[in-house]
Amino acid sequence: MEERKSIKIALVGPESTGKTTLCEQLATHFNTVFVPEFARTYFEREDISNYTIEQVADIYKNQLLHENNLNAKNKSFVFCDTALISGKIWCEIVFKKTPDFIEDNLAKQHYNLYLLCDVDIAWVKDEQRKNEKDRMQIFEMHQQLLKQLNANYKIVSGFNENRLQNAIKLVNEFLKPETNT
Repeated sequence: MEERKSIKIALVGPESTGKTTLCEQLATHFNTVFVPEFARTYFEREDISNYTIEQVADIYKNQLLHENNLNAKNKSFVFCDTALISGKIWCEIVFKKTPDFIEDNLAKQHYNLYLLCDVDIAWVKDEQRKNEKDRMQIFEMHQQLLKQLNANYKIVSGFNENRLQNAIKLVNEFLKPETNT
């Protein structure tokens, strides 16, 4: 019998669009696991105002390592609180180039579905957020890159519980077997 690969859904988009909260809520709703964003943990102990492109590449290497470890343990369904496309966009904005690791692995990473979080909710300040004014530009960069990669993506919008319900609906639509051929 062929081993079934798990379904991977990545939540991506600009900062302060509810990705982490939504990722946790979706994992709870679907009774599965999620991979937290490694950059958050990393910058709790490192200086976020003084980092290199090599550090960003290392962050995403660790992100994929955690994702692969959790994915190997869970044979059905995993939500991922970021993906390499966000790393590419981050580097393009800050450094005007992309590290080889991200560029080399971007097309190799397979997510069954990307949920692109809209900028329709208020920006909330925290120590790690730097792009309050650029959110729409970053959203558009994500959308453009998802299209270039020919990725399956849906935009999640709405406020509070409505945002969660919209995301659940999008995931359920994705999971629903095709009835029309």
